[in-house]
Amino acid sequence: MRDSKNYVFTAHTQSAGDMLELENIRKAVKIMNKELRHYRYGSRQQKDGYGSPYRQFYVKCQGRGPRTINARSDGRHDRGYDQSLPLRHATHMDVYIYER
Repeated sequence: MRDSKNYVFTAHTQSAGDMLELENIRKAVKIMNKELRHYRYGSRQQKDGYGSPYRQFYVKCQGRGPRTINARSDGRHDRGYDQSLPLRHATHMDVYIYER
């Protein structure tokens, strides 16, 4: 498990259950953002509007898995994906929810 307070879970790309859970998390964040926008800009809006405490959230998936083989197959240097592995090459991914 990751030490980040934003970490949710690790999803395996070949697991239908994990992908369904990821989809459910994305839908929940979408609904939450919609409600927060409604509260921020609706009839109950604060007078200052700008700098309102109602923030938006987003889901970030960070790809994990073998990097060197995938970098070579894409014609990049062996260390080309050391910092970030594209999701198309990921065998699993860590899911995080961040605040904008």
